Amino acid sequence: MTASAALEGGPEARVERAFPCLDGMRAIAAGAVVLTHAGFWTGGYTPDLTGHLLNRLGVGVAIFFVLSGFLLSRPVFLAAVERRRAPGAAAYLWRRALRILPAYWLAVAAALLLLPTNRGADARTWVEHLTLVQLYTGRFGDGLNHTWSLCTEVAFYACLPLLAGGLVRLAARDRWRPARVLAALAALTALSLLAVAWSSVLVGGTAELWLPAHLGWFAAGMALAVLSVSPADWRPVQVATALGADVWTCWAGAGVLFLVAANPLTGPVLVLPSTPAEAVLRNVLFLGVGTLLVWPLVLGDQGAGRTRRLLAGRPVTYLGEISYGVFLFHLPVLAGAYALFGWQQFTGSLVLVFLATWLGGALVAAVVYQLVERPLRRWRFLVPDRPVTDRDLPSGSTGSSAATTAARATAADA
Repeated sequence: MTASAALEGGPEARVERAFPCLDGMRAIAAGAVVLTHAGFWTGGYTPDLTGHLLNRLGVGVAIFFVLSGFLLSRPVFLAAVERRRAPGAAAYLWRRALRILPAYWLAVAAALLLLPTNRGADARTWVEHLTLVQLYTGRFGDGLNHTWSLCTEVAFYACLPLLAGGLVRLAARDRWRPARVLAALAALTALSLLAVAWSSVLVGGTAELWLPAHLGWFAAGMALAVLSVSPADWRPVQVATALGADVWTCWAGAGVLFLVAANPLTGPVLVLPSTPAEAVLRNVLFLGVGTLLVWPLVLGDQGAGRTRRLLAGRPVTYLGEISYGVFLFHLPVLAGAYALFGWQQFTGSLVLVFLATWLGGALVAAVVYQLVERPLRRWRFLVPDRPVTDRDLPSGSTGSSAATTAARATAADA
C-alpha cells in the first residue's frame, strides 16, 4: 500500500496538498483490507454472497495501487508539461524509503518477536522480510502475509523513474502529447493482463502477486495523473472532468463492478488457484473499482460537495495519514489477539473482531506515527533534490520574472 506523502516533502507532498481527498480514500482502502482479513480469520469466506463480498474487499489493495500510480507519477508528468526537468530519482527514492521502511521494519520485528507461531524464526526469515523479498521466496511469517502488497509496491517505486521517464520521452520531445502516454499505459495494462493469465497457471507460486500482474492498477493511476496535468480544453480531459464532477456517479459505477466481482465467475473465495479467465476478470474489475473510486477525487472540483469536504476534513485526513501503520500492524494485532486469548482460527464474531483489529491497529499506528514516522521527516532532505536552474524554466522566462519565481516555487519543497 502507499503511505501518505505528507511527511516526505518534495513533489509528492505537494500532490497530497493539492488533492486533499486522497488521504480519506486511503483510510477507506485500509478499512477494506482490515475487514477482509477479519472475515478470513472468523471463517467468513463462505461460498455464498456474503463470503464473496468479504473476500473481494481485497480490492483495497487495488485502490492503494491506483493512488500510488497517481501520486508518484504526477510530479514527473507535470514537469514535462512545464518543460522542466523531472524531480531527481535519488531524492525521490530516499524519501520513499524513509517514509516506508522504518515503520515496516518495526512491524516485522513485532510479528517475528512477539507472535508465538514465529518463535524460533531463523536468520533467513529475518533477512527476507527486512529486505522485502519474502514475496519471491514464498516464505511469510505469521502476521506478515499481507506484506506481499508492500513488496509489489516497492518494486513499482524502484521502476517508476525509468517507466515515467520513458513515457515522458515518448510524449514530450517537442510538446506535450498526452494521447501517446495514455496509449502506452493502455498497452502496459494489456501486458499486465497477460501476466495475470500466465501467473494463474503457476499453481503454488506467488507470481500472481508480483508487479507485472498488477502493473495495470498502477497504470490506471498514472493515466489519471496524465489527465490531471493536460490542457483543460483537450476533449478527453473535458470528458474525464465532467465524469469526475459527480462523486456518486463514479462510486455507483465502482459499486456495480464490485458486485460483479463478488461472484464465482471471478474465482473461489478461499486461497485456491483461479483459472486464467477468472484471474483476468477479477483483475479488470478491481482495476475498474479502484479507478472509479479515485477518479472524482483527482479530476473533480476538490472543494465541491459534502462528500469531498468530509474526506478532506481533519479527522478523516488523520486516519489517512496513519493508515499505513494500520495496514502494517493490524494483522500482527489480529494474530496476536487470537494467540493471547486462545481463540481458534475461523471462529469468532466478524463485527467484534473487525472493530478490535481496526482499533488496535489504529492505536499502534498512531503511536508509531507520532514517535517514529513524524520525527524521521527531518531526514527527508538528507538527499537533496535537483536545484532549479534556468534550463528547468519554461522557455522565454528570465531569472527575475514572475514565471521564474513560480517555477522555482514548484520545484522547491513547500
